[in-house]
Amino acid sequence: MPERFETYAAALFTEWHAGRTGRPYALAAATDGEVPVFVANAVGAAPLAVAVAPLWEPESDVVAEEHRIAMEERLSAGLVRGPFLLWVPPRAAVPAEEPEASEFVQRVQQAAGPLLPGGRAEVLLPVPVQVAKLRDEGGYASVIGGLSRWWTLITERVNGTVHVNAARIRRAPQSSATREALFDRIGELARGLETGQAVEFDASEAWTVQRLREEPLGVAGFAVVQAPPQADPAEGSLMRRVLRKRLRAARAALASVDAEVKAVALPAIYDYAEHENVGAFVKSLDPSLFAGLGAVVAVVDGEVRPILQLR
Repeated sequence: MPERFETYAAALFTEWHAGRTGRPYALAAATDGEVPVFVANAVGAAPLAVAVAPLWEPESDVVAEEHRIAMEERLSAGLVRGPFLLWVPPRAAVPAEEPEASEFVQRVQQAAGPLLPGGRAEVLLPVPVQVAKLRDEGGYASVIGGLSRWWTLITERVNGTVHVNAARIRRAPQSSATREALFDRIGELARGLETGQAVEFDASEAWTVQRLREEPLGVAGFAVVQAPPQADPAEGSLMRRVLRKRLRAARAALASVDAEVKAVALPAIYDYAEHENVGAFVKSLDPSLFAGLGAVVAVVDGEVRPILQLR
């Protein structure tokens, strides 16, 4: 059987395609292999086949993959039932040691429990952030970690030269209001510091959990979507190599499937769906890799992002 997260990714693609075509496609069958292929049917429509090819190589970190699988089964054995996807941010991995693992399970289940079919939420994980005052002059904040893309907004809130170490945050909350409150907190703390002083406070890293609308092919439980922590989705040479490998394997797997419409879904790990750049890598490849495909999409942070729609 395909991995649980592969089945769920196929279900997300099928739902997206159904919305695009106005036809109620539903998964009907799956074939296992290096790249699994899922077939979906809809009344009065030609069969749809989608190959699911994740853009990472789990074999590059066997230990992290073992921990992912163990956590997936632990979450699935809990009291919260249903088909759930948990998206692990880039450079992160599920905890394996205690008491962190048990606390993690509790937080995930608390976030997932109230979700209705089709709903999503964020699992908030406590992490420390350090703020240090380097100079009275400057009016500048140097920021590392998951808050670095918002360094200008943080700079607006500080006096002097300040260093913010947010390395423990791999994904900040998606809510802009929540982030603004965090930036205000950093500014408040920074203004109270003397040169040479530093302070640490608790913030939150946010991982996405979503509940599927139904159990695809009768599959239920939690699926943990996690790339090896050392993999960098912005590394062009790595991404192009993995893309070529996955697209070749996907086309080979689809060749033996009888379906009028054939597509490839590429699960990928980015902090937010809107920051994925899979399309830039895909469009730099040999066009023959897409011959015969109806669509190529990325599945990122619970969203389907169309990359190529060829017919």
